[in-house]
Amino acid sequence: MKKLNPEGIDYWSIPNFKLKINLFFLFLTVTTMLQVQASSSYGQNTTISLDMKNATLASVIDEIESTTEFRFLYNPQKLDITKLTTIKVKNQPINAILDLLFANTNTKYEVVEKQIVISYSEELPIEKTPQPIIKTETPQFQVSGTVKDELGEPLLGATIIVAGTSIGTTTDFDGNYTISAPSNGQLIISYLGYTTQTVDIGGRTTINVVLAGDAVSLEETIVVGYGTQKKITLTGSVVDVQGEELTKSPNPNVTATLQGRLPGLVAVQRTGEPGRDDANILIRGNGTTGNNAPLIIIDGVERSLIGRLNPEDIESISVLKDASAAIYGARGGNGVILVTTKKGKIGKPEFSVSYNSAFSRPTKVPNMLDAATYAEVYNEGDYYRNFRGGNSGNGISFSQYNASNQFYTSSEIEQYRNGSDPVLFPNTDWMGDVLKDFSLQQRLNMQVTGGSEAARYLLSFGAITQDGDFKYMPTDFKQFNIRAKIDVDIDENLSIGANISGILTKKEYSIVANNINFVNLLQASPLLVSRYPNGLIAPGRFGENPMLLDQRGYDRTYDEPIYSTFTLGYKVPFVKGLRVDASYNYDLSHVFQKRLNLPYTYHEYNVNTQEYDLKQGTGASTVELWDRYTRYTTKLFNYRLSYDNTFGDHHVAAMVGQETQQNTSSFAEAYRRNFVSPAIDQINAGSTDPDDKNNSGNATATARNNYFGRLNYDFQSKYLLAFSFRYEGSQNFPQGKRYGFFPAIEGGWVLSQEKFIQEALPFVSNLKVRATYGEVGNDRIGQYQYLQLFGLGGNYVFGSNDAPGVTSSVLPNPNVTWEVSRKTDFGLSGSLWNGLLGFDLTYFMEKRSEILTARNLSIPSILGFPGLPPENIGKVDNKGFEISLSHRNTIKDLKYNISANMGYVRSNIVFLDETPNPDAPWKSVTGNPVGANLVYATDGIFNTQEELDAYPHQSGTELGDIKIVDYNDDGVIDANDQYRFGKSATPEIVFGMNMNFEWRNLDLNLFFQGQTNVYSSDGTFSNLGNADFTNSFVARAANRWTPDNPNGTMPRANGFSPGANTFFLYDATFIRLKSLELGWTLPENIISPLGVSSVRFYTSAFNLLTWSKENKWSDPEGTSALVYPQLRTINLGVNVKF
Repeated sequence: MKKLNPEGIDYWSIPNFKLKINLFFLFLTVTTMLQVQASSSYGQNTTISLDMKNATLASVIDEIESTTEFRFLYNPQKLDITKLTTIKVKNQPINAILDLLFANTNTKYEVVEKQIVISYSEELPIEKTPQPIIKTETPQFQVSGTVKDELGEPLLGATIIVAGTSIGTTTDFDGNYTISAPSNGQLIISYLGYTTQTVDIGGRTTINVVLAGDAVSLEETIVVGYGTQKKITLTGSVVDVQGEELTKSPNPNVTATLQGRLPGLVAVQRTGEPGRDDANILIRGNGTTGNNAPLIIIDGVERSLIGRLNPEDIESISVLKDASAAIYGARGGNGVILVTTKKGKIGKPEFSVSYNSAFSRPTKVPNMLDAATYAEVYNEGDYYRNFRGGNSGNGISFSQYNASNQFYTSSEIEQYRNGSDPVLFPNTDWMGDVLKDFSLQQRLNMQVTGGSEAARYLLSFGAITQDGDFKYMPTDFKQFNIRAKIDVDIDENLSIGANISGILTKKEYSIVANNINFVNLLQASPLLVSRYPNGLIAPGRFGENPMLLDQRGYDRTYDEPIYSTFTLGYKVPFVKGLRVDASYNYDLSHVFQKRLNLPYTYHEYNVNTQEYDLKQGTGASTVELWDRYTRYTTKLFNYRLSYDNTFGDHHVAAMVGQETQQNTSSFAEAYRRNFVSPAIDQINAGSTDPDDKNNSGNATATARNNYFGRLNYDFQSKYLLAFSFRYEGSQNFPQGKRYGFFPAIEGGWVLSQEKFIQEALPFVSNLKVRATYGEVGNDRIGQYQYLQLFGLGGNYVFGSNDAPGVTSSVLPNPNVTWEVSRKTDFGLSGSLWNGLLGFDLTYFMEKRSEILTARNLSIPSILGFPGLPPENIGKVDNKGFEISLSHRNTIKDLKYNISANMGYVRSNIVFLDETPNPDAPWKSVTGNPVGANLVYATDGIFNTQEELDAYPHQSGTELGDIKIVDYNDDGVIDANDQYRFGKSATPEIVFGMNMNFEWRNLDLNLFFQGQTNVYSSDGTFSNLGNADFTNSFVARAANRWTPDNPNGTMPRANGFSPGANTFFLYDATFIRLKSLELGWTLPENIISPLGVSSVRFYTSAFNLLTWSKENKWSDPEGTSALVYPQLRTINLGVNVKF
């Protein structure tokens, strides 16, 4: 069948063509303009990183020339290029590097554009050893020591200055220094690319110093709400992950790559279905019985499609877990995820192209019964259904049944086993017949960045294609990511910026939902033919053969969100540290869905005629088509006034802002049936008969108005204090109650800055304690709950006429308001042994109140109301802790770093209105975690008649049935024996470990992730020998109880079950090798002639290995085997930069 695109045009041609043309001309304009500026300031804008030990001066010059456009001019007879030197700098300009190279020599230099001219003085310095910079006063005594980096390497040329004076010196080749200084003075130690330290002398004559590099620099910042903060002065519980870590996973969905990487973030991926594989994300577990989804902010704007972002575009992802989320007010109660995308970099244009191809297959699918075993199990179920006679004793024995009453005779079972007749006695492997050996995934990313100090730009393009696991289903997912970002400094005070991006996706699936497809696949009996030997497709189970899916139509969705943000910044020149920022955001999204439902046919073998009869499928009787169009817009106006300044030892940073947000959505749907031809999948080709068509639509408009601010103060970066607030107005509440105030206060103390800590614990650095408290809201509730809503219906007959009417659809709650989360955090962080080991410990408490829930009362139906409205009466508490550890080191050519994290959280329902049950208080939801279900406790199965006679059981219980525990010990098994199981499908403990190794040109990354304190159940696993011809898992049938196997440990076929019970609950604990990547970077001597700066080949894997505790039949992260499974992906790729 020919499948046309919407409106009969090529979907990708028009929108992509326009976008590509616009981006192409933008690229030409920007690169031409910036290239001119870049060339004129190359020497100022280019930064260089070097790490060379005992290298010749010639090697250093070669390294600079090979990684930049600089060229050296010198007289080799006067310049000793064989001289050994050690230099270690990070992102420094050429002048700073040359100062280090030629310090205390007769060598001079001049940088002219991209040329470095070396000249020589006839006079040498008086001394070649490090000398004081200026000596202007008489010191009291000598101080000496060494300056090293965190890995123990000496730093040549580090500067040591006596605070408050001009006295100074530099370190020698071995990092040693000697300086004269007052006994009660301070030394300021600095080195290019490292963090400056101030040390109290305190009468000491030997002071050894370790400087922290960029990786753990005290200047390192982290993204927080509406800004950034230095990590060393950060008081909130905020964690982040860099984008480069996310790109090491071959999974294109960002939510899946976040699993296990951030303490406190719980991400559970239930399915691997392309385009629908977002992980469910929680921050510190379930804090409410309502909506627990966190707020997602991408480049300052609330957006939901985090999973569809291009990982190559991400600079960092931060998570606000505690009171720091209060600055987002009524939307921050469940935590906040902040995504920051990359910006342009100063320098010549740098192009990066990466391509990879991946092969995927399910991590685990259950082994199903073969035909002979299935027939035997079915016979056992048939016996108990129809011949056993229950407890009445009127039935026949199992041996009598096998002798003369079998549903499947012994000879038939043998024919199923030997495969002698594939039409009448098949042994169908449905999984093998329907699922592919592997599915394909391809990814392409291209990026260019560059610019000057005046303007920087970044352009990127990403493409993903994925197909599905079914051989006969039109699963097709395509995604295109486009981004253009530019930042321009008009002058030293005024700057502007633009960030425009688009995520264009096409998703095509079967008209039958994939969860239903897996139901039909796994439950299909092996006694049913999938395809006859002559190639004709059989009906399958109830006419739902998965091999027919490509004949039944499609469900096709096109999603085209375009995001645009424009910024303006102004540094007020007459007030130091004062800045004004404004931004305008406009998001526009079009979602078009087309669902085509087609009649289909199959063939069924007629035993009497030995012909294959053509049959009509059980689906649509005629062609049906739905066209659905949804349009979303978001307008966001943001204004901020900020101030940042230092007054001696006092640092103050303040910010206030105002934000207005307007959202609209509109929806329209058209339906037609009885088409002229199934090949014309357009609405106008359907029948115009009123009974064959239908239309509908709706529209909404919402708005928010907010005021927010933050004040940070620190004294010597030692004593820290912060206050933030948001005054939020939400449209979800009635007038007079729409605004709420959400404050937070934070404090911290950098203990390692204290002299007594430095003396007592010299191996400890960056030691900090912190505490926070704040009130944050959650307004993620249904809209218009404060209004009396009506719907069409309730027609009334006046005489002979049917008059339309309206009915009340819900009772209003005029007092509805937001949930309030009161968050308290305590934390301790630091590093040991010069950065070899880092740690971060956090304990937190959250008290959530005003949770919307209905009272446990009923209204007489005669009143005509559907029920009581939800009220703000629920309460839930959360408590837990988080641990992060890190270690990094260098052993000769091997560099490595290892980090691990673990988070534990347990929720407790404090109050929900429920009916008191004094006879069974253990059934109460109060005092249990959110999501805890009622179950029966079990104690194995009844293996002997003596057990069955001696133990209480429900009527209908037989040998081989599950033994239900008499929980209240009253001698009766009934509903009062149910209890709240204290775990749920949401893990209480999640953990992860990341390991990076670099050895010469090889790099290796391994990332492990897992969960524990989590239980799940799979209802399909309990099925065995049912009357509906449903197949069963091998693991379920193995060692089942039968009259011939009275010591079996699994329940009998077609067994009796009172409902949910612990027998079929399983511990969903697992540890998974989530991702692995091995890379090889080609040596420079190979790639230099090619005109490229870097070429890296890599192979990676996702969900490579899984160790689970109990679930042996499906992936433990899912909640059922009857959904699209998780995928194991093997990937090969290459990245080229030039």
